[in-house]
Amino acid sequence: MPACCSWEDVFQYETNKVTQIQSVNYGTIKWLLHTIVFSYACFALWSDRLYQKKEPVISSVHTKVKGTAEVKEEIMENGVQKTVWNIFDTADYTFPLQGNSFFLMTNFLKTEGQVQGLCPEYPTRRTLCSSDRNCKKGWMDPQSKGVQTGKCVQYKGNQKTCEVSAWCPVEAVEEAPR
Repeated sequence: MPACCSWEDVFQYETNKVTQIQSVNYGTIKWLLHTIVFSYACFALWSDRLYQKKEPVISSVHTKVKGTAEVKEEIMENGVQKTVWNIFDTADYTFPLQGNSFFLMTNFLKTEGQVQGLCPEYPTRRTLCSSDRNCKKGWMDPQSKGVQTGKCVQYKGNQKTCEVSAWCPVEAVEEAPR
């Protein structure tokens, strides 16, 4: 449609001229090509079932766990009921992914040189204290190595930190070498 220059041009309408050719040969070729293309599309979809094709699901789930867990277990030993407290940290209950499997922790190994007990936490901004008021009993900081007992105890020299129920002595928190 040409650009409008006047009101007369606005009310004009143009169409292309259509020419019909009466030829049996051209008509046959046209419809033969249409039939071949349509038949091929139908055959490809039906034979390969492409309209139904599904891909198998391939996925994995990895759960990251932070912090510590305090577990109270009551056991019978020589006819006497005892209460045993265990502390689990991230290394105790997380494991690398293993394809096409499910893992449930039923056993664990203790780290040599450490024993479960009460000890001062490694000094950080959150664990330094001056009195028992600064430590909350039963509180677990995600970066902590154990569960606080509510007591402020001597760490080294004049440094005091909150006492924790954990694997003692707690590991020093240091930056990884670059």
